[in-house]
Amino acid sequence: MLVGTNLQYANSYNNRIILETIRLYGPMSRVGIARQTQLTAQTVTNITKKLMKSGLIVEDSRQQSGPGAPSILLRINDSAAYSVGIDFDKDHLTTILVNFNGKICQKLTQDVHFPSPQEAIELMAKMVNEVIEKAGVDRDIIWGLGVGLPGPLAISEGSASKNIVNPEALPGWENVPIVRELESRLHIPVILENNASAAAIGEHWYGDGKMMKSFFYVYFGAGLGGGIVINGQLYSGFTGNAGELGYYPTPVFVDGSKKSEHDHLGGYFNVPLLQEKLRAMGYEASSIADLAELYKMQNTVVTKWLDDATRSLIPLILAVEYMFDPEAIFFGGRLPDTMLRSMLVSMNDMMPEQRIARKTERPKYKIASAGIDAAALGVASLPLYTSFAPQPKLLMKQSKLILDTFSKSSMSG
Repeated sequence: MLVGTNLQYANSYNNRIILETIRLYGPMSRVGIARQTQLTAQTVTNITKKLMKSGLIVEDSRQQSGPGAPSILLRINDSAAYSVGIDFDKDHLTTILVNFNGKICQKLTQDVHFPSPQEAIELMAKMVNEVIEKAGVDRDIIWGLGVGLPGPLAISEGSASKNIVNPEALPGWENVPIVRELESRLHIPVILENNASAAAIGEHWYGDGKMMKSFFYVYFGAGLGGGIVINGQLYSGFTGNAGELGYYPTPVFVDGSKKSEHDHLGGYFNVPLLQEKLRAMGYEASSIADLAELYKMQNTVVTKWLDDATRSLIPLILAVEYMFDPEAIFFGGRLPDTMLRSMLVSMNDMMPEQRIARKTERPKYKIASAGIDAAALGVASLPLYTSFAPQPKLLMKQSKLILDTFSKSSMSG
């Protein structure tokens, strides 16, 4: 249940609570909203009037639930707000445009190979303009652009000036002011996030995690990442990189020799490296669809890679279970669903002997709902999430990094 508040600074928060309640449970009546949020009927009426005037919600239908006039049901206006998301890594650049309810309206994907910052930023700006133009959406209702990059990241305050990208993943990207560069070209607000945390936000905002208070998101890409949601909020950690599973060191023997060719567990999960290996052996492996086809044919390179990766991941997943105790663990990113399903089956088979017998409860293992577009959808949700989602920091006067909630709607208070 989403509960409103009567604390100081609560008006903006209550706007968000009501909007989020309608988004999650609508279409619903004002009486239903008041019951769900525990706000007074008058407060709900006043706020829904403002939301309707702004165009963020609209009347849907009427519902007869007893004697008297039927109740008017309210729903989110899908076309009231749009956002753009860019998922960028060393092998691909995906750009999507989503509406207020998270529907992908336009999508462009381009393969890249370690582009320079200048090349990548120019391509990003070009693709953003293209998806907006193809959709025919007025730029005045584009609430922003979310950009997802491989972590870990060290993002300057406000993500506006200096943004340090992991130099191992993207050599030459140290100290690149990507937010400032994109904002100067596109003239829309830009938010930067690591792609794993962005995928977790997308799962929480639009996916199967939207009704969950806590979950962990395991992200597969050009390495291994993770995102943490606690009490319905993304937990970023002290440096903004909480959940970076891939930098856990691989085990070593007692004599100090390595058990693996990789220094860190993320090395097992480098999908572009697997594709390069397959291509060098003469297999067609340029896309995720190619990888799915090879797995369907039980290609020994792919099946062995998946088996090794699964076994190496199990200790980390157990650590997440015991330390974090989430309701669910989602698995997603740039791996085909067929491979993810096989991984979860293998984990469920192998986990019982690894767990202590006294652990009677465990989180649900689920395939993330956004598929290979998880990071793009996640970062696309960031401008809408920061603008409309009810966040406790609003009640603690810590909202300077958040877009003004209803500035584009000319809403006050």
